[in-house]
Amino acid sequence: MSEAKLTGGAVSAALAALAALFAAGCGGRSEPLREAATAPAAGAPLVLVTTGQTPPYSYRDGTTGEIVGEEIEIARAAAKKLGRELTVRIAKFPELLPLVGSGEADLAASGITITEGRRQTVDFSEPYTTEGGMFLYRSGETAPTMFRAERMRVATIDASTYDFYLTFHGIDPLRFETFESAMEAFGERRVDTVFYDSCTARLVAERSGGKIAATPLQTRENFGIAVRKGNRALKDALDEAISERRAP
Repeated sequence: MSEAKLTGGAVSAALAALAALFAAGCGGRSEPLREAATAPAAGAPLVLVTTGQTPPYSYRDGTTGEIVGEEIEIARAAAKKLGRELTVRIAKFPELLPLVGSGEADLAASGITITEGRRQTVDFSEPYTTEGGMFLYRSGETAPTMFRAERMRVATIDASTYDFYLTFHGIDPLRFETFESAMEAFGERRVDTVFYDSCTARLVAERSGGKIAATPLQTRENFGIAVRKGNRALKDALDEAISERRAP
């Protein structure tokens, strides 16, 4: 068996092992986003949008098909404090904040890092975790760094913080809509490395049978849940739910 096939098999095995953590895609199984009311009446469900591909924060359960994870639990606890139900819908990453900003969704959560630029269009909860970006690469090859990545084919998620970070360092990455599609390109050797959320990268490396490795953290960012600007009641409920999860 060729090296390329071995590597592709390792990627397939890693993603198969994470089947409960990665959605089968963004179509078909979620409610149409346009059905969400622009300004829900009191007591109507809160609408949360997510990619459903950022384990352990939000991902599709392989048994039930439902979107679950830490972000979902926080949002549901906040909704309960406000006497509301929570509806979870799938969207592509670049759509998440615009949907909240336009009022078509109440919250967005998908491992979203808190930046000053994003604060111009949405408000954020207090950080619920601090993570960062890592490169995934083939075991036995030279580990990528920001300097080495300038001469490599780097995959990342379009409009993500990792996309912005690479661009800031003079790297023009190959941009994909989902982490799954980026990993497929990696398995087919169309890219040399994938730069993504450290928590997800660690899981893939751990479950690849030693075929895929992850670098140390290259960045450090605070993750938060986005809400419509000025929605103080929802932000306060989220902050309270996050504080309660941290309590011993």
